[in-house]
Amino acid sequence: MLLSRISQSLILIAAASLVAVPQAISFGSCKVSGRVTDTETHPLKNVEVDLWEKDGELSLTTRTNRRGEFEFEHEPCGTCFLEVTAPVKTGLSQAIIEDVPGDDSRSYLVSLKQGFCVSGRVTSRGKPLKGIIVKVYSKEHKEDKQERTHGGGAILTGRGGEFRIVLTPGEKTVVFINTRYKDVVHRREASLKVVKDMTLADVELPVSSPN
Repeated sequence: MLLSRISQSLILIAAASLVAVPQAISFGSCKVSGRVTDTETHPLKNVEVDLWEKDGELSLTTRTNRRGEFEFEHEPCGTCFLEVTAPVKTGLSQAIIEDVPGDDSRSYLVSLKQGFCVSGRVTSRGKPLKGIIVKVYSKEHKEDKQERTHGGGAILTGRGGEFRIVLTPGEKTVVFINTRYKDVVHRREASLKVVKDMTLADVELPVSSPN
């Protein structure tokens, strides 16, 4: 589970189409369920699905079954995000659905699309940095609701500072956010055009200036 461990306002996704269907609430509990498929409507099993509350403590995770189905049941809460992440080897982009009602029940159909794998490494003074937040936004995410939902992605760097993420084609803004290392700058931003699978040059986060 990624986004429930990082900043509370991440809304980036790779391409997916979705439909929300209201359902009845069962005596104080709410249910979020759905089905994940590829673009040819084939069900996708073993896809990670995370549900987390925007401004609260709810944080749940599960995986789709062989029919591509998932389900969460929880007590009423605030607005939530639903994050759908297929294994990188599938070449399928992420999907993050924002504004999931925490006090109602919903069902979602999520159709993941193919993207390109972008990999890289984050360092400081040549040393790899683990746990750096890598956020990717579509350049059009502020004006286009579909791009806000489908145009980006997010991941944490691994032990060797490495990351791999599947993104849809287009112009992106990549933000590297450091919340672990006091002597390294908090944030660095770069532009990226995704047109194919690519490996980026090492991203160097400078040493922070003394106060």
